[in-house]
Amino acid sequence: MASTTDNSAADMAAAKRRSKLYGIDPAIAEIPHVGDPGPASEAIRRLSMPVLQELQTQLSDSSLGLVLADRRGRITHRHAPARSTLASMDDRCIDRGYSLAEADVGTNGVGTSLETRRPALVTGSQHHLECFHAFTCANAPIVHPITRRVAGTVGLLCPVEDTGPLLLATAMTLSSQISRRLLEQATDDERFLLEQFLFRRRSTSQAMAALGNQVLIATPVAQRSLAGVDQAELWDRVKSATSSVTTTEISFNTSDGQTLRLRCHPLHRGGQLEGAVVELLPVKQRTSGHTHSSGRELGSSFNGLIGSSPSWRATMADALAAKHHREPVLIVGERGTGRQSVARAIATDSPGDSISHFDSAEVLLDGPRSWVANIRRVLADGRTVVLRRSDELPDDVAAALVTLARTNDGRGRLLATCSTASVSNRGGYEGVGQGVAALLTALDVARVEVPPLRERRDDIPAIAQHLATTLGKSQLPPSVISVLRRQSWEGNVTELRQVLRSTFARSRSGAVSLRHLPRHIRLDDRRLPLHGLRQQEAQAIIAAIAATATRTEAAEQLGISRATLYRRIAAYGLDFDL
Repeated sequence: MASTTDNSAADMAAAKRRSKLYGIDPAIAEIPHVGDPGPASEAIRRLSMPVLQELQTQLSDSSLGLVLADRRGRITHRHAPARSTLASMDDRCIDRGYSLAEADVGTNGVGTSLETRRPALVTGSQHHLECFHAFTCANAPIVHPITRRVAGTVGLLCPVEDTGPLLLATAMTLSSQISRRLLEQATDDERFLLEQFLFRRRSTSQAMAALGNQVLIATPVAQRSLAGVDQAELWDRVKSATSSVTTTEISFNTSDGQTLRLRCHPLHRGGQLEGAVVELLPVKQRTSGHTHSSGRELGSSFNGLIGSSPSWRATMADALAAKHHREPVLIVGERGTGRQSVARAIATDSPGDSISHFDSAEVLLDGPRSWVANIRRVLADGRTVVLRRSDELPDDVAAALVTLARTNDGRGRLLATCSTASVSNRGGYEGVGQGVAALLTALDVARVEVPPLRERRDDIPAIAQHLATTLGKSQLPPSVISVLRRQSWEGNVTELRQVLRSTFARSRSGAVSLRHLPRHIRLDDRRLPLHGLRQQEAQAIIAAIAATATRTEAAEQLGISRATLYRRIAAYGLDFDL
């Protein structure tokens, strides 16, 4: 069972990139202590203990260790029956109050499962820290069954040589049992919103969510559409819009460039506004944008997707062509490029615009037979199915979908996303089994290739400004935009959003400047088309400008005149706002 969710090469590569961005030394021998767990973390620990204690009684004479951590990756409980395992955990400070968050120790079972919101199996040298290479760690996130928020993670560890096929399955079982206990402990507000959500869901086929101050309950489609949304910001907007009306419609921009239309129904209890049910409606398009002659019109009006660069215009032209037929579509691109947004743009407002998303990571949770049957049912109902990460499907599940993809009678429609790494330059597919290759072939009737952010640098200013707006900030200065344009953005738009969030967190006054950018962005060699001493001098200039308030102070710190500083900035193409 574990083989279907063992971290894919793409997941491990993404975790490795994050570890590099955090600048963590792989050679450190101990993990950091971040303090005792707070009341919320303690509440989850107490609620989890009956489940954990039942397993602990079964672990006698085994080399397994049990670890429970809160949503920030801080350990709240551990157990190991074998003295050797406990001693190994002690040596590495795997103990209560210590952090296993990715930001603190890099790739590991606890931190990576929290980062991805999926089960994670990390073996040996897949760990970022060398001191963890002797372990295999299997963790599953604990997801609140009502709010869908991650409350923590639970898992097992063992010596690499003792790794077994049921390790990850056991972690997932523990997570499921703890989630059921969370449902039993739900508050009155949570239960009220859940009741209203279920009641409204019976009367509409639209993607929808129930929203409150601390609660978000959503259908799978709505959950993915709202994944990049700040819940507090959305609730403030909905609360303001529904304060004096019974039902209203609003528009809301997400971090990935989508504009959502929401129909909001306020929910009152005891004369007080407790929350709202929101339906996600199709975005109305401007017909003037449906042309191939004006790439800028096409890119700016195609269901809210942002961009006007040549590569993005080509993508939008292919997407628009795919929108007006019913054949399968394969959307190819790197992680974080917006493949899912492109899929939604193609499917929205097409005939039968009710969309259901199926993620390959959910196969194990739902069971292969049930997962495939649900897809078959949705297509038979005339709705659109989007398969997320179709190239990561288990081979037997992919093979079961091939006939469905080839013989679908047109009542429903099938779209799928796929990683660039799985598509060969020679036209075939690489690194996948025969079943997955056959499925990709069947889906590849029409292909839309989504370019990485580094190949559409002209779009970065517009994308960055849009993300800044969704995060509640005003205009970004040209100096910041210039630095952002020079990055390689291996994590694409997702990484750009994370960098902006970090930048804004450092800017307490609200005004953003170079000094607020993360250090690895300001000093990243990859954005400098220079070499040797020139590159070192350019780095020194960037660091000085970021550390000082004026160009005069920066010049004094560098030991050069202000005029020389300006000449160097121009000569090295740093493009600061002078």
